[in-house]
Amino acid sequence: MRRLTIACALLVALTGACGGKKKQREIDQRLLTPRETYDAAVGEVQRDKLRRATELFGRIDYRLGEDRAELEPLVRLGTADATFYQNNDLSLIDARALYLDFVTLYGDHPRAPYAQFQAGVCSLSQVSTPSRDQSETHQAIEDLKLVEARFPDSPYAVSARLMRRAAEARLVEHELIVGRFYLAKRAYNAAIERFQTALGAFPDSAKQGELFLALGEGMMLSGDTQQGRFYIDRVITDFAGSGLDDQAKKVLAKVEAQSAKIAARTAKAAAQSGKD
Repeated sequence: MRRLTIACALLVALTGACGGKKKQREIDQRLLTPRETYDAAVGEVQRDKLRRATELFGRIDYRLGEDRAELEPLVRLGTADATFYQNNDLSLIDARALYLDFVTLYGDHPRAPYAQFQAGVCSLSQVSTPSRDQSETHQAIEDLKLVEARFPDSPYAVSARLMRRAAEARLVEHELIVGRFYLAKRAYNAAIERFQTALGAFPDSAKQGELFLALGEGMMLSGDTQQGRFYIDRVITDFAGSGLDDQAKKVLAKVEAQSAKIAARTAKAAAQSGKD
């Protein structure tokens, strides 16, 4: 019993000590200056303690003190970063709004190009595959264009241009997926409209050859043989050796074989009609 009593006393003492240390840490954190709290929050972000970081950022009363002009934008941007790194659809939506608020309030701040760039990243991160709805991709492109337009001398302008091209390629891939679906369903006009829209919007796309090939096939199958042959020939000549030229030749052979069958059936029907 004596040993049990001593053990219980030690447990109570340790528990009290741990609770006391925790309480003391909370008291110490309340006594931190805004600048010290900011530094602590940044440290939590670096340790991937994002909710804790957001809590600390929210405690900072940057309205008071001599360093308000410097601290206020940093706190806003830190909150946006802590929200962004949570990396789920809801946090990405919230983070984008926080980044854009930063750009609106502090357009001349050295970190404004970064905030505008991150707004685009937030939108693009919400679309995982080209087969999904691409509304967020369109939004990301507009955000990234603003980096190039407003901050052309920023290092982020180059990154924004590269990311924008990747986003545009995703949109083209989406149009190709939908257009090929229409081709398979023999909805040729709907497919052609998809391919033409993508070509008009992104004439310099890295997938230009694929668009030419799909558009040529759709036009030839729809009966517009002359215009369709133009795009097929472009693929054969402009993308020689890429593999697309071989695909174009196969499409051409397939369409010509189908046309020959149709012509044969038509001729047979006309001959039968003449006999009747």
